[in-house]
Amino acid sequence: MNNNYKNELSEILNELGDHLDISKAEYDAAVKSYEAVGDWLSKPTSPLHQFNPKILPQGSFMLGTMIKPINQEDDLDVDLVCKLENKPYDWTQKDLKNAIGNRLKNHDTYNSMIEDIDGGQRCWTLKYSDNSNYHMDILPAFADENFTVFLNESFNNYQDTDTKKIAIRITDKELDNYDTEIDTDYWMKSNPFGYAKWFIQKATISSTKMMTLNEAVDPLREFEKEKPPLKRVIQLLKRHRDIMFSDSAYDIENKPISIIITTLASRAYDKSENLIDAYINIVSNMKSFIEDRVNIKTGKTEKWVVNPINNEENFADKWTITPQKETYFYEWLDELEKDLEKIRNSHNVGLHNLNESFTKMYGKNISNNAFKSYGNKKRIIRENGKLSMSKATGLLGTSGIKIKNHEFRGSVNEK
Repeated sequence: MNNNYKNELSEILNELGDHLDISKAEYDAAVKSYEAVGDWLSKPTSPLHQFNPKILPQGSFMLGTMIKPINQEDDLDVDLVCKLENKPYDWTQKDLKNAIGNRLKNHDTYNSMIEDIDGGQRCWTLKYSDNSNYHMDILPAFADENFTVFLNESFNNYQDTDTKKIAIRITDKELDNYDTEIDTDYWMKSNPFGYAKWFIQKATISSTKMMTLNEAVDPLREFEKEKPPLKRVIQLLKRHRDIMFSDSAYDIENKPISIIITTLASRAYDKSENLIDAYINIVSNMKSFIEDRVNIKTGKTEKWVVNPINNEENFADKWTITPQKETYFYEWLDELEKDLEKIRNSHNVGLHNLNESFTKMYGKNISNNAFKSYGNKKRIIRENGKLSMSKATGLLGTSGIKIKNHEFRGSVNEK
């Protein structure tokens, strides 16, 4: 691809990503809502107050890779951690989870919003009104009083790779020790903030632009409209997956999961600043980061997508249990490679045909809106006398043959 075509594709893909992203209004509404939940849990009159509960975002909302659902009626999923710094000695996971659930139920509004009165496997889910169009999954968790100190130390030091100190212990109904074990060392461990640090380092092109975790998880940080290439690529990957597996021929329950997509894309990212370069290189190399490991117990070889901060955790562990998950993942990547190859070789087809390709990959409304925004930006550039056309490709840009602004002349009211 020549540079003009690459730059144009990157601009259009950025527009697509911008339209896939949640809006600032949606972001602000979610932040306001979970801050209110945090206030309720931590009020001086709350039974939890003595344990210093704190709500922190996790998952795609924290990483900046959330996308809108295909159907406008569907919810945005905002993942949160409710972290307590202390607990009574004899509290089990069940006690911790119920304490948070009971406090939510003591609020008239939140009580009516709880989707499952007994709570889900790990989380309490609050379903907001149809106008808000999102729900919150609140994960009860425990971390000692040193957690915040370690969090600040770890993420204010770009080179610090020790993420074990910011792991948390979580509740899970399906564990045998859910209602018996009081020692948190034997509770399930999770490390969403360690993963966030790893991801931020992968997404950052220059260490001078490194975002601290405080900025990443601070509820008051500004909405991130401009995103680095890795975040945009992950949004595009997730949307392509959602479109492909919206087809009734597929069992949607077995579509590729976001944590696998995010992890493989981050490992494959080569720090390209041009979006289409980053996209193509990531898709071409994602498979190479899927490992083959022999299961010591069964002697069989299994596929592994390793958690980057826990070498013993396999994000693809369910592929062995449900082989269709693995099959679908490779089918999806093969289809994506074909779609990108078609775009790569379409430098002379015109924007209309390119829009058709993007419609297949990302959906009609998103694609049309992106091309409309792109066209409007080019119109403004043209009106400012800065738009040019490449001799080689005929594509619009800021280099090549200068395009004059339209001047409409006629006889009506002329003097």
